[in-house]
Amino acid sequence: MINKKIIIYIIVIIVILTAVFLSQQAYSRFIGKNLISAATNQASAYLAKDTNLVMPTIYSKIGENVQSGGEAIKNILDQGQQKISDVQKNIENYFSGVKDAVAGKSNNSCPTPTSETSAK
Repeated sequence: MINKKIIIYIIVIIVILTAVFLSQQAYSRFIGKNLISAATNQASAYLAKDTNLVMPTIYSKIGENVQSGGEAIKNILDQGQQKISDVQKNIENYFSGVKDAVAGKSNNSCPTPTSETSAK
């Protein structure tokens, strides 16, 4: 059984080496070009047939997922913009309170540090 496998491997190696040797010969270029052209034409026809069958179903499923994903991303971005806007308003309020406190206006929108917060 092992001898049969070795013989099969040797035959396969001889076939591969023969194909490599013959592919380097000048007369095999014409055969190779015809073979590649025929394979390319066959592959193109096969892919075109499969594309016409598969594309409508795949595209409809992918299109729906992309659209819903785009809406989810838009919602996340809108929430992020709202949070940034809220933080910006809080910062503006804080600094306007600091400005009023420095100017001596009695608007208590800026909290004064206590001994607990200044000790930290």
